[in-house]
Amino acid sequence: MNYSSLLFSLTLFGLSAILANAASFDWPQWQGPDRNAVSRETNLLKEWPESGPPLAWKISGIGTGFGSPSIADGRIFGLSHRGDNEVVWALSETDGKELWVTLLATVNTDGLSQGKEGGGCTPTVDGDRVYVLGRSGDLVCLRVEDGSILWQRNLIENFDGRIPVFKYNESPLVDGDKVICTPGGKEKTLAALNKFNGETIWTSQVPHEDDNAPDPTSIMVTTPLLVALDTDGNQEISTTEIRGSESILGKLDGNRDGKLTADELREKSNEEEAESQSSELRRRRGSSYMRSLKVLAGLDTDESGEIDASEIENSVDALKKLDENGDGLLDEKEVGAQFVSPPRSKAAYASALAVDFNNQRHYVQSVAKGLVGVAASDGELLWKHNRPVTPTGLNCSTPIYQDGFVCAASAYGGGGVLVKLAADDNDDISADEIWTSSEMQNHHGGMVVVDGCLYGANGDVGGGNLVCLDFQTGETLWNEGDRDKQGVPKGSLMFADERIYYRTEEGTMLLIEPNRDGYLERGRFEQPDRSRKPAWSHPVIANGKLYLRDQDILFSYVVK
Repeated sequence: MNYSSLLFSLTLFGLSAILANAASFDWPQWQGPDRNAVSRETNLLKEWPESGPPLAWKISGIGTGFGSPSIADGRIFGLSHRGDNEVVWALSETDGKELWVTLLATVNTDGLSQGKEGGGCTPTVDGDRVYVLGRSGDLVCLRVEDGSILWQRNLIENFDGRIPVFKYNESPLVDGDKVICTPGGKEKTLAALNKFNGETIWTSQVPHEDDNAPDPTSIMVTTPLLVALDTDGNQEISTTEIRGSESILGKLDGNRDGKLTADELREKSNEEEAESQSSELRRRRGSSYMRSLKVLAGLDTDESGEIDASEIENSVDALKKLDENGDGLLDEKEVGAQFVSPPRSKAAYASALAVDFNNQRHYVQSVAKGLVGVAASDGELLWKHNRPVTPTGLNCSTPIYQDGFVCAASAYGGGGVLVKLAADDNDDISADEIWTSSEMQNHHGGMVVVDGCLYGANGDVGGGNLVCLDFQTGETLWNEGDRDKQGVPKGSLMFADERIYYRTEEGTMLLIEPNRDGYLERGRFEQPDRSRKPAWSHPVIANGKLYLRDQDILFSYVVK
């Protein structure tokens, strides 16, 4: 081979190696290529200038939502609400220019207000296909090139799923030829679909302590009001109490326009709270009354912020219809299942993880009532850690797997837990609890393990702080909530090239050097054009860029 040919071959080999390395720095799914919030990229900035890393570009108009983007093969993918539509979109990685947008569903406006700006799903890219789960359970496979829909299923309609309180926010897992999701139904807790055509491969039932509880009827929505109206606590609601509810509602209508505003409810609640301090009798009456005021908000079925006459009449009519024997009382028999709590979805808000243990592939997931592992081949339940991660079932963080250990955490009184998987002579798997910690109540910012240390935020809706625990023992190494610390508030995080990228819920972006002895900050900056919404979208690193989403805007920063 002559010199020119040799040089050409070496150049071609070098370019191939560069392209191969560049491809490996994509972020094709939730929490990165290995679903552990760790990037494989190197040669990133170890410190930031005072003003932060330079901005490559920003784009607005992507639509509202909290889901983080995924990046693969030169494209950026995301899920948003645009007006009344829930959409999937693709942008150019080079400049943020929109390549296509596809309608997924009509926006679901039911339920609580938290998260109504848009879903929390991060699209999963697999080759020439991208998979997305909408808030109402629409699982869709689209073509990467043009966004055309290849197949679509609905977790409620096709799997008898039960929608979680804050809707579906899971990011689907693609493993081999399967797509894994969590419908959360009584019989079908998890499901595996053929990634090519969406056909069901298997479903898996996870035992739940309220599996035998009766399903509520449509009148279930009045249950809080039923309880509040039973002012004498005798388990019966008399016609006097029902008429009283009508007069109470009428008296609250201060401007006599036939509607109850939030201000009117709030003003009356404050009055009752003040009056209740005067005597024990008034305190009891005021407490009961204030409970009634709280449930009155549930009558605002159209979520207009006002309770109109039709909404009041519908509620009272529903109560009267329960009086089957016409004696003017609602007794325990007539109310019956109405006092039973509604069956919750078995799905939480976490995304599944594929692991290999004991020469077997299985999927680990945080469901509403604990931590489970099911066989990848047929969905058989292999193990379950019965201690619920949180009593409320609001588990959001993806579990962490390392060398036979599984770590999970949640807020709302939950905390962190580490279990060790062990197989007996019959290959039956147990999950033995190693430690629990109340100082890792991770809300939805995620966790990451670096050099034997577990990093994440400890806290929930009341705030919180960054903490560091020993992964093997659960010992708290440091807590930024301590009085002598800098007080790094609750946020989300990921790891790349010896640094933790941490985004507080207020929007401040921090660069942190991992250290088991204490907090070491190596840079920070404030994102411009901050919305008034919490910064819940996780930071993403791909191909030398840091991506931050703030609702309708996406930023790309150069960190190479």
